[in-house]
Amino acid sequence: MRLVVFLLVIVGCWCDVRVLIDQSGGYNITVNNQVWLRSSRTAIYTDARWYSTEDNSLTLVNVTFAQGDDPDLGSWNETRMTYNLVSNQTSTAITAHIRQWNIVSAFTFRLQTGDKVLTDRISLDMEQVRTVFPSFYIEKIGMNDQRGYFTFEGVMSGESDKHAGNWNASSKVIRSGMQGGPV
Repeated sequence: MRLVVFLLVIVGCWCDVRVLIDQSGGYNITVNNQVWLRSSRTAIYTDARWYSTEDNSLTLVNVTFAQGDDPDLGSWNETRMTYNLVSNQTSTAITAHIRQWNIVSAFTFRLQTGDKVLTDRISLDMEQVRTVFPSFYIEKIGMNDQRGYFTFEGVMSGESDKHAGNWNASSKVIRSGMQGGPV
């Protein structure tokens, strides 16, 4: 069993995993130049409502690029997508960061909500989220699409529930919030 896991890790390291980003703010995760995940909406919940790229209440205003170096992971390239959030007649810049490292097939996603405190009269419980980034469509991309998923569920990714299945629109057991856990 350990040998199989070790071989899977080695094979996984040989894959070319990238994030491709377009000027309209869309991003796709590709593995060996095949699209695996296609981006969905970016959204923020504040002032008792959702602001989203889906309905243009959260609008993309700029896409910029940066480069740098990390002492452990080496050089990186970063795409920054700046959105304009207008809430209670106040404009706030929201910046989504997608960083890719050059030496290893690794990337990170980060959403910076600016200097505005995202508040609401209604407290959210642990099953609700205030920000949506990154997000991906759960879809079958082609006729021969055999991608699968595995989820850990329970409070803070506990052991109470696990699910596996085909990655497509009928995958209703993929949840969000603190109970959802990683996919």
